Amino acid sequence: MGKDIHGLSKRVLSCLWGVVFVLGFTAVGFTQDYPAKAVTLVCGMDPGGVVDVATRVLVDGTKKMLGQDILVENKPGASHMVAASYVVNSKPDGYTLFTATDAPFVRAPHMMKLKFDPLAEMTPVIFYGIFTHFVVVPADSPFKTLKDMLLFAKQNPEKLTFGNAGFGQVPHLAMAGMAIETGMKITHVPFAGENKEIAALLGGHLMAAGIAIESCISQVQAGKLRALAVLQGDERLKAFPDIPTLKEVAKEFGMKSSVSYPGLMLAGPKGLPEPIVKKLADVFDAGRKTPVFQKFAKEKFIFQDGMPVTGKALKDQLEKGFKETGALIETLGIKKK
Repeated sequence: MGKDIHGLSKRVLSCLWGVVFVLGFTAVGFTQDYPAKAVTLVCGMDPGGVVDVATRVLVDGTKKMLGQDILVENKPGASHMVAASYVVNSKPDGYTLFTATDAPFVRAPHMMKLKFDPLAEMTPVIFYGIFTHFVVVPADSPFKTLKDMLLFAKQNPEKLTFGNAGFGQVPHLAMAGMAIETGMKITHVPFAGENKEIAALLGGHLMAAGIAIESCISQVQAGKLRALAVLQGDERLKAFPDIPTLKEVAKEFGMKSSVSYPGLMLAGPKGLPEPIVKKLADVFDAGRKTPVFQKFAKEKFIFQDGMPVTGKALKDQLEKGFKETGALIETLGIKKK
């Protein structure tokens, strides 16, 4: 009886080792053969949007290095979530990826009802570019520096009118978070688009605003608007070394935290094999470094400071952003019930 059991155990162990060997060999072979066909990047914006255009430029510099074609498929709707849902429900084989900003992971889950958890049900691959906002005022504004503006806000509660492209958008959250930490009271004015914010500033109907650098840089360079600060981040951008960050100045008034830079990223469905994640991150980072993408990034003010972010650092960044943004949104009372 003992010999039978011993013999059975040996046979079971032999079979198990065989399964492990086959699965390991299959995984290695699968990774080595990947990709064997075209890869599709599913974009949650209409053609021509910043994510769509950035993705297509990135693809141009990447597909030769990947060894297969890379297709961009637009599935706009629900603030990137139609595309995200499609990718979440796809096979985790590396052939269907999600291209978006970090908003679907950091902000959207707090602002809308979702049928899935983007952080739990997707695999971040690479964060490859940041874009940010200036705090701008009209050229004839009495505010020569950000400190001037914040002193006015502190001494004149609710008198400072600050424009944004909608409640819950990054400029609103950044300034609202700053106000909560410092005790300042600012009047937030939402607009349907940054062009209308700029028109209100130039027309003297608005005192200050948070506007994407790409959208307002021409007015800043022409001397029509004055950039007082970069809205996000702890450190100054290399491209604008003379312009401080909001946190850099506002810490004098009691601000401790900072809003992270929004940016461009790629992700896949949950369960995407680590060797494929690593290969994709390496290849798309190489595509990011090509002259064609670097030229585009410079023209569109997509910054490369600290890029790329991959692996655990990217996951930690998204989780931190999700937690901090969620807490702020709840405090502001704009969390989706």
